[in-house]
Amino acid sequence: MLWLGTVTAQPKKPNVIIFMADDMGIGDTSAYLGINLMPNTKAIAKTLKTPNVENFAKQGMIFTDAHAPASMCSSTRYSLLTGRLSHRSYLKKQGWLPHGPNRPMIHRALTTLPEMLKRNGYVTTAIGKYHVGMDFDDGYGEPADEFDFRDVDFTKPILDGPTHHGFDEFFGVPGNTEDPLDTEPRIYLRNDRWTFSERSQMKLIGMKHREGRILAAPDWDLAQLGPDFLREATAFVKRQGKAQTPFFLYYVPTANHLQQNPSGPYAVPNAIAGTPIKGKSVYTDGAKGGEREDMVLENDVAFGALLKTLRETDDPRSPGHKLIDNTLVIFTSDNGPNVGDNTGPNQESGGLRGKKAKIWEGGHRVPFVVYWKGNFEGGQINRNLFSLTDLFATLAHTVGDELSPTEAQDSLNSLAFWKEPSKSDLRARYFFCHLGPPYGNDAIAVRKGPKKLIVQGGLARPWAEPGERGASEPVVFYDLSENPYEQGDFSEDTNTDRKAMANELLKIHNQGYSRRLETPNDGNLILDDGWHNLRNDLTGSIGYEFELLEKRTVTHLGMWDDHDRERPVRSARGIPTENERDQPSRAGKKPRTLKSPHSITLWEGKGPAIITRVEMKPGNPGELDGEFRYLKLDQPVKLRKGTRYLLTMTTKAGDGDHFHDPAAYDGLSPVINSGVKVIRSLLFRNGNVKQALAIPSFADLHSDYSAFRIPVGPTIRFKTNALE
Repeated sequence: MLWLGTVTAQPKKPNVIIFMADDMGIGDTSAYLGINLMPNTKAIAKTLKTPNVENFAKQGMIFTDAHAPASMCSSTRYSLLTGRLSHRSYLKKQGWLPHGPNRPMIHRALTTLPEMLKRNGYVTTAIGKYHVGMDFDDGYGEPADEFDFRDVDFTKPILDGPTHHGFDEFFGVPGNTEDPLDTEPRIYLRNDRWTFSERSQMKLIGMKHREGRILAAPDWDLAQLGPDFLREATAFVKRQGKAQTPFFLYYVPTANHLQQNPSGPYAVPNAIAGTPIKGKSVYTDGAKGGEREDMVLENDVAFGALLKTLRETDDPRSPGHKLIDNTLVIFTSDNGPNVGDNTGPNQESGGLRGKKAKIWEGGHRVPFVVYWKGNFEGGQINRNLFSLTDLFATLAHTVGDELSPTEAQDSLNSLAFWKEPSKSDLRARYFFCHLGPPYGNDAIAVRKGPKKLIVQGGLARPWAEPGERGASEPVVFYDLSENPYEQGDFSEDTNTDRKAMANELLKIHNQGYSRRLETPNDGNLILDDGWHNLRNDLTGSIGYEFELLEKRTVTHLGMWDDHDRERPVRSARGIPTENERDQPSRAGKKPRTLKSPHSITLWEGKGPAIITRVEMKPGNPGELDGEFRYLKLDQPVKLRKGTRYLLTMTTKAGDGDHFHDPAAYDGLSPVINSGVKVIRSLLFRNGNVKQALAIPSFADLHSDYSAFRIPVGPTIRFKTNALE
């Protein structure tokens, strides 16, 4: 179907609703009944009955190869909201936030999806399960950190949450509500405030080893979460029926996640939106479902009620139309089903192998259905590969936003492949998280068309254990066009694609971005520091080898020297917190200074031979520009196109001058000038520039780990006229 354009007289920017169910597989909805997921798969013969999602799919566009970025909750939500690969967060090796204090996964410097939409005039709200970490106030303006949150001051606003990352409104819960596992307070949050604050009246609930240890409001009722979320969502939509601005609703219910409680594994409401739920789920063959299936039905009914509100509410931006006429509605899930065989095919996964927390297709291939009147409708089937990470860039393009190079760096604009499903999207996608055998907790999959490679070791958390080497080690390769159910492993001597795919994965991981970045060819060599780790546990010289794509004139040499926070310095191996700082200096009346002198040297590659050098000494010399400090050269230096050059700076272990990365080893490299091609990063020991080493993260890492990684230390400033 060709792009039809918006309906006559309709506003250009659509409202956007993302309804993301919890732990719902493709086989959990009759929208996929009778559909072949891939050419060599059987048509899905049995699913749960979900009449609202099914009818929605008949009206819209249904995707057969859409994926959650990870096979678990938190990682997917992080990727959807930031447009970054899920393993780039501090959360390594598992994919969800466990019990205890959960620091925010989303760093304040990151632009989020709701922030992008807000700058385009949208009103934004989130309802349901946030689950990417929050900071609660301990009463002294610091993050609460006691395991059972007994130090939370419920009378104070939270310090970091949805309203700090682009949402105008929020109603919901911090994370999971599964009693044996998690200790999140069982109290609703509205915006940045607790809805109940009187500690003396709170009850202590929980089960097993959490019994009597989980704080809850006196009226807390797990079975009411779904009805309460729907009430808030419909109220928000109705309010927008009186507004002149487009809106974004991020609707993330807790159903059908396990909700272990004294009454059973699932807390099912008797009814939602006036429709009976408990005991009412049924399969397409007439078989009766259980409580988990009842919660799938709960989501279906809630989704139907939301659509009904859209159909009945006038659009104030377009008189004579209803909100549904210009709303892009998306139904999906955060990962595969939470039941079934860990390693075999599952009905809930649409017959695919695996389930939640597994790296096979059943763990991360999810239902994905979209509708936008006049654009995506008519019951079309879209077979293109797609990831929820891509929603950021796709929606940005839809509303006419031009993302900067530092935003949503792993999000691929897929709008062209939504407009014309017959096109083939052969760009690679990456999926994270595997728990337990056979791959341990450190596995990443890469898909490129029908080709799939599973990689084990080091990319998620390279320093954790011996043997996790920090390189892309292929372990399993599948051609899903021939082997859609992922049976068996590859043969060492038969597949030529696996090495190339592994190298591509390593490059994407290390360079810090997946999409093509449109960077300026002007000014400084490093345009944004990328939070890349600098290290304060190395003594020697760090730097990189590079070429120019056109001749340039160098006017300054510099080094990283950020200054924006007054906080203690953390150690190189420390876990980042917001109470610590990475920066060596700060602005103000009493600015810090560098602790050690640093020599910054520009070399011509052959030999190599020194071209020019500066000494950056303590005392805040030169010019501080953003996150870098520059010293002007006595004489500008002209560099030639195509010649290899080296840029290095001396380092000293423990001086605290050159350690940076709030996201700790997340693989983000800096954004560099488009006129510069970085060849490799370098480490020189004992001043021997002829014996360069790849920079390791720690001693046990594979030598390839630092390929494509740039140490944010030394930098260059060019003349603004590229031809001078």
